[in-house]
Amino acid sequence: MDSHSENFEKMKAKLNEKGYKEKDVTITSGKATVSGFLYALPFVIVFGLLYRFLLVKRAHLLEVSGLSFYILFIAIIAVSVVIHELLHGIGCAAASGKGWTVVRFHISAMMPSCACKAALEKKQYLIGVLAPFAVLGLGSVLFMLVYPGTVSFLAMMVNFIAAGADLMIAVNVLKGGEILIADHPTEAGYIAFYK
Repeated sequence: MDSHSENFEKMKAKLNEKGYKEKDVTITSGKATVSGFLYALPFVIVFGLLYRFLLVKRAHLLEVSGLSFYILFIAIIAVSVVIHELLHGIGCAAASGKGWTVVRFHISAMMPSCACKAALEKKQYLIGVLAPFAVLGLGSVLFMLVYPGTVSFLAMMVNFIAAGADLMIAVNVLKGGEILIADHPTEAGYIAFYK
């Protein structure tokens, strides 16, 4: 067991001693991907239609195709994913009031991730989980409105799809009653603690 899992188990034990029961709200990475895509789809459709019918006439379309298009697309994904996880960390650090000491960045299968090592109240947790949606998702829409084109359209799609699983988690959190929430150290999702 690694140190992060050990710390998580210690935190669970302390909360159990205080009378909290726990509910596992983790999901497989496959389900997170599919469900996240479905949660993101309405945003991609609405802003895609906005782009198509109101912005395409003044769009800055790049003459990229084939390999050049894929390189551009992968670069947008790579930059967006790193900033996405950093925003989770900033949201968690700020909302917890404990700063960077409760933030853990991790890379698994070449994919970065961020987890909060503290149990947070619902509002605090939602700030951390929705920070990328608010900053990157809505920011990329603003970018697309100001500078419509290939790059801004792709950035909008990538950033909403990347935030889809976060939206799904936020909906689950909102359904819970009075709970404390702790990111699971190795799985997608969280553990809810309730009395």
